[in-house]
Amino acid sequence: MMSWLGAELLALSVLLFLQITHSDFLNSNSLFKLNWAGENIQDLTGNSEYLIMTTPNNEKYQCILPDEESQKQLNEVNYPGPSAADLIQPIFTKGICTIRIETYWNFELCHGKHVRQYHEEKEAGKETKLLEFYLGKNMKSPGGKEYELQTISSFKGRFDDFKVPTLSIDGKEIPYYEVLMDDGTPCDLRGDTPRMTRVRYICEATGRNEMMSIKETSTCEYEAVILTPHLCTHPLYRIREPPINAINCHAMNGAPARPVGYEQLYKDTSTRMQFSPPKSPTGKVAPSSEAGEKPSQAAAKKALARPVLIDKQILKDFLSGDYCLHGGQGWWKYEFCYGKFAQQYHTDVKTGSTTVILLGSWNKEEHITWWTENKKHIGAKSVTHYYGNGDVCDLTGKPRVAQVKLKCKEDMQATSVTIYLSEPRDCEYVLGVDSPIICTLLDTADKYGILHPSPSIAPPGDETADEP
Repeated sequence: MMSWLGAELLALSVLLFLQITHSDFLNSNSLFKLNWAGENIQDLTGNSEYLIMTTPNNEKYQCILPDEESQKQLNEVNYPGPSAADLIQPIFTKGICTIRIETYWNFELCHGKHVRQYHEEKEAGKETKLLEFYLGKNMKSPGGKEYELQTISSFKGRFDDFKVPTLSIDGKEIPYYEVLMDDGTPCDLRGDTPRMTRVRYICEATGRNEMMSIKETSTCEYEAVILTPHLCTHPLYRIREPPINAINCHAMNGAPARPVGYEQLYKDTSTRMQFSPPKSPTGKVAPSSEAGEKPSQAAAKKALARPVLIDKQILKDFLSGDYCLHGGQGWWKYEFCYGKFAQQYHTDVKTGSTTVILLGSWNKEEHITWWTENKKHIGAKSVTHYYGNGDVCDLTGKPRVAQVKLKCKEDMQATSVTIYLSEPRDCEYVLGVDSPIICTLLDTADKYGILHPSPSIAPPGDETADEP
């Protein structure tokens, strides 16, 4: 019997032959599909190229190679329509805006007008506080040779000769149309250089010009990805799958439709793809906990019904500052070590170097003074601590300070955390830390909001367990 390797070698031999005889049109994007077409050799014409292949089992197949001219035509483009800039123009002239809501920040993009980042703080009986930054206000062309095709209409030639910039999404290279939004709010970390956003539009037939994502790609520079249907009629801005070249192999002299080794390979693969029901430790199939549900579904329901339980050692390490919380998206990441410090940092992937900015460090007496002067109190699900003496700020000449708002979030996984940062005034920060870890600790807070180990958290013999 022909081995699976023999079947693979058969397919590989055909492709190698193709590469030799059709080297003028093969490229790295070429895809081939090997079809076992049965006993029918009448498809051959005088112009067709073919190859006689013999397997180790002496099975013979006549394989018809793809027609060179027809394959070349698949790479041709003839576009008589408007440019990408003309197609997308209605977005900018109709005053269309879109909003993206995240954990702390909201983002507003009014196409062609501005990109805004804002947060509204609402307190009962008080006026709403608005914190906002403009990430860009004036639209302009990005410039550069790679963006010239954005304004070109009516072109003809090979797809390979017309290349527009792409970005990688889920492993696929997606073409995009870009505009720059500059002259945003000055950035103190870059010597008051205005913030700037690259707005990248990609084709999505069902899109509504909404933000798929927005992130900080470098200090005070951002990238927003927009889903729009306006580009989908343009051939260069659609996702183009490489053409598949069919190779039809016909059985000869009574050979089976497909080689025996290939059939065995296909059978083995199908068997490996079948999954057995989960088993209990005794080896028996585990029954479903609820009628009509799979075991995994029932287990998930029970897990959601249980309260979040945090390991006592994690709680103890958190209170001692040894278990630090990390979070943040985009350019800056954040680290918070309870009773020690709060900081933001960025690691350069290319060089491996890390930039760290200390937002504030813990001092118990300073916190108590701040708590008393500002008449702070413990909330139902949150408490705020004061961290001072951070790195000196270039704008104010004073050390940075941070208010760390610890918030109980029961609907998250046990050790999950969300960290976000706002800057109400120059180099004065509010660092939000949301985590289930806080839920268990809030009841241990003293009159100044400082958290303490409780008898249920501290291990036996720990003297701090009796502290108020």
